Amino acid sequence: MTFADTEIAPPEPPRYVMFWRRYRRNRAALLGLFLFAIVIIMALSAGIVDPGDPLRRAGEPLTPPFLNWDTPLGTDQLGRDVLSGVFYGARISLLIGVVATLVAIVIGVIIGALAGYFGGWIDDLLMRITEAFQTIPSFVLLLTLVAIMGSKIEWITIAIGIVSWTAPARMVRAEFMSLRGREFVDAARNLGVSSPAIIFREILPNALPPIVVYASVIMALSILMESALAFLSLGDPNYASWGNMIGQGRAVLRSAPYCAVIPGIAIILTVLSFSLLGEGLNDALNPRQKKQ
Repeated sequence: MTFADTEIAPPEPPRYVMFWRRYRRNRAALLGLFLFAIVIIMALSAGIVDPGDPLRRAGEPLTPPFLNWDTPLGTDQLGRDVLSGVFYGARISLLIGVVATLVAIVIGVIIGALAGYFGGWIDDLLMRITEAFQTIPSFVLLLTLVAIMGSKIEWITIAIGIVSWTAPARMVRAEFMSLRGREFVDAARNLGVSSPAIIFREILPNALPPIVVYASVIMALSILMESALAFLSLGDPNYASWGNMIGQGRAVLRSAPYCAVIPGIAIILTVLSFSLLGEGLNDALNPRQKKQ
């Protein structure tokens, strides 16, 4: 047999190529990516759509949509532009979602990693603390924290992260308990690698895929929690957020329902985009998926 007759296996595609191939097989996930891209574009272009203050008076109060092209989606009861509020609200929602998710993931990863790696009394203590948090409904705890810390957007975001860390902690703990006995962990211990290095360099990268997927759920819940607080007049009134728009629009719900319906639709589509993104990430990061 000559060299020309031998078959050479094609090179393995890069990981990001395999990731995208698995992701795009899910049509719903592509829809989620499209909706998420729209929200990103809205947030980035808010200053172009309306360079001024979104809370300023832009026209006559309660102007219906499509009657005045200076305010194409109408105005609220204070004469503020609804379109401007929707675009600037995308910024606030993404900010809250990203920062609150980071806070929740950091707390959850630290507690779950320590509990899952060391086990014993450390695991018992940290899981009792986790269970104590879980016995209190998340929104009730959030209301308590906001009442204590105040209604500034920074404190609201941190409070949402604090009430959202328990599920990631349990997920990380389960992953660490299944990985801490693997050969590569034993090899690292035999080489004298310290426990922090084993936790964060060896085990954690292999435990992250389910956490990345669940991060999309936390982002969606964070937006809903902020909206619920704003609906109860506990949001930060100094920022144009979708929740504030809905909360203020309920006073004119019968005479001008668009004041609450339009930001409500924005929230629904954004939360839907995160849910579909999470589904797609689960398909793409699941090692049991067949290679294409």
